[in-house]
This record gives sequence, structure tokens and C-alpha cells, in this order.
Amino acid sequence: FDLLMSALPIKIQFSLAYGVMGSISPLAALLLRDAKGFTPQQFGVALAIASIGLLASPAIVTWLADRAFDTRSILRIAYFLAAISLGAVLYAQTVWVITAAWALHSIAFLPVLPLLDGYYFNHERRNSAENGRAEGAYQFVRVWGSIGFLIPSLALYFAIAHSGNIVAALWVAIAWCGLGFAGTFSLEPNQSAQELPSKAPTMSATRILLSRSTLPLCIGISFAYISATAYYPVLSVFLTDDVGIADEWVALVLALGVAIEIAYIFGLGPLRRWMGLRGLLVVGLSAMSLRLIALALFPTVKTALAIQLVHGIEILAIFLVPITYLNSVASDGFRNSIQGVFTVLVVVPTRFIGPLLAGWIRDIADTTMVLYTSAALSGVGMLILFFFFKPTRSKTDPI
Repeated sequence: FDLLMSALPIKIQFSLAYGVMGSISPLAALLLRDAKGFTPQQFGVALAIASIGLLASPAIVTWLADRAFDTRSILRIAYFLAAISLGAVLYAQTVWVITAAWALHSIAFLPVLPLLDGYYFNHERRNSAENGRAEGAYQFVRVWGSIGFLIPSLALYFAIAHSGNIVAALWVAIAWCGLGFAGTFSLEPNQSAQELPSKAPTMSATRILLSRSTLPLCIGISFAYISATAYYPVLSVFLTDDVGIADEWVALVLALGVAIEIAYIFGLGPLRRWMGLRGLLVVGLSAMSLRLIALALFPTVKTALAIQLVHGIEILAIFLVPITYLNSVASDGFRNSIQGVFTVLVVVPTRFIGPLLAGWIRDIADTTMVLYTSAALSGVGMLILFFFFKPTRSKTDPI
């Protein structure tokens, strides 16, 4: 019980942070197209431009955390700026003002996720050293993020159904930013960086990521991220235009996959012991390719629901396993920074390439071709991981 309560503020913060994502990411393309009049190409450009400012912010924010700046204060600033920028998207009328506001939201909010990862890993390291217990497995705190992602889906259904306007999603996201801001006041101050400082945490993290043992992971996951950032923002458009699902139901259909994802997250330990780390990555990216091909070939409600059954293993492969593996090869002096540098080297470029690619493909073809292209990209990533990634086992890995 004491362990549950000591970790509860962190779990709540994960839930609220992912709740912000769950408020707008499933409906981003529909929101900009139907509420703001964006063309497919303008949508792709908007998401790509939003990624430019991310070239530095995650690394800077996690560097500050490793240099003993209070993580809680950084989070409060991020939530505040994210809410203000979403308010600007809500009321702005011109394409470039909306694009700039959307970019500010991304710059402010994306560093929250690697910052929370680093904060949790440092918290566990400190508590395990003080209390003589084993470190907790990351999936048991990350699952709260999936739960938090689900809750806004219900709020979105009622908000959109009641108002008849998809712009209500922005109000839901702003409300979750406010809740995240309030939740930071229950967190403990971060102390590990004060105890074990690193003179150059960013450089130390970069050397690990570019090492012979870790670089293939970064490259393979980059292809998977390009795939995800290409198909996921336009998936809501495909479900409405090609499958025929009403706007208010889109978030709930996608939420089904997130609900099933929770079971996968709880089963991460047994799955990884059974398949091995590389095997889990390969199976996850293979499932990603197959479900996109299935939806493209059979654009029906039944297919849209059925492919949610394997959504969870995709999430394990591209969003959970890499995070835990990076923590296992990091030292205490750059535990925050390795998450931030990974975000800059892998997540940010793919967030730039994926939306531009999707916008360009939809401009000359259709959303179905985006799904096929994304399936091919995740397949390439799978092959790179299968042939070139040789993971090492670390004693700091709790799985």
C-alpha cells in the first residue's frame, strides 16, 4: 500500500499528460480540415512545421532536469504554454496563425513525455537505493498513460455529439492541460541529479544512442515512427470518409484499441521473456504493417474494430520497449537526457517527415495509399531491427 501511494502522484501525472494527447491526436486531421478549413497539404505542412521547434526543446528540457532544475516547475510551464497555444488555435482564423499556434503547442507539450519518463526512472532509482527494494517495472506506471488517453475519448463523444462541432475537442484538451498543471503540485522534487550530476549529460546520452549497439534500434524505430506519424493523424479522416464512421464515434473506435492496449502493457514482462526484446520489436512492427494493409484492403467497420486487437503490441514495440531499453543503458547522470536526446534524434525528425509525406501522398492519391506506404515503412523498420539490432541486457532493466 505504501508503494502504491508513493507512486500514485507520478501515475496520475502520466494519466493527465496522455489525456492531453488523447483529447486531440485522434481527431487532429478532422479538426483542422472541418473546423479550420485546411487542405490535406496544409495539414501536412502544419504538422511538419510544428516539429521544427522540437529540434531543441526536448533535449533542453531534459538537460535542465539532469542539472537539478525542478521538474515540477518545468512541467507547469509546459502545461501553461500548451493550453494557451490551444486557445489560440481555437480562436485563430488564418492558416499561418493556426499553424504557428499548433507549433507552439507541440514545442511546449512534447518534452513533457520524455521528462516524465526520466523523472519516473530517477524516482525509482532513488527509492530502490533508499529502501533496498527492486526498481518497479515501467509498464506499471505507463499503463496509467493509456488509461488517461482513454478518458478524453468519452468526453469527446459527449462534447461533439452535444455541440455538433468537432472544435469541442480543443476545449477538452485545454481542460486536461489545466488538470495536468494542477497535478504537478502533488509530485516530489527531483533530487537524483543533485546527488549524481553529469558534466555533459546531453553528450553522454548522444554517445550511447549513436553507439554500435544502440544505433540500429534508433534507425529501425525511426522508420516505425515515420509510419505512425504518417498514418495516425489521417486515420480519423479515413474512418469517416472511407469507412463511414460518424465524427463522434471515431475517438471511441480508436479508444477500443487503447483499452485492449492496457492488457498488452500488463503482459509486457511475460511477452518480453517469451519473445525476447528483439522478437517483441519485430512482432510489433509486423503487426503494425499487417493491420494497416488489412484496413486498406477491407475498409469496413468490422475491419476497423478487428485491427484494434493488435494495436497494443504495436504500442509496446515502438513506445514502451525502446524507452525501457534506453533507461537500462543510461547512467544516473543522464537518465533524463537520454530520453530527451532520443526524442530529438528520432521522434522529432519523424514527426516532420511523416506528416509531410502523408500530405503529399493524399494530394496526389488518397488516404488508402498513405496506409500502404506506412505499412511498407514499418516493414523496413522491422527488417532493420531483425538483422542489425543486438540488444544487451543490463542489471538496471527491471523486466
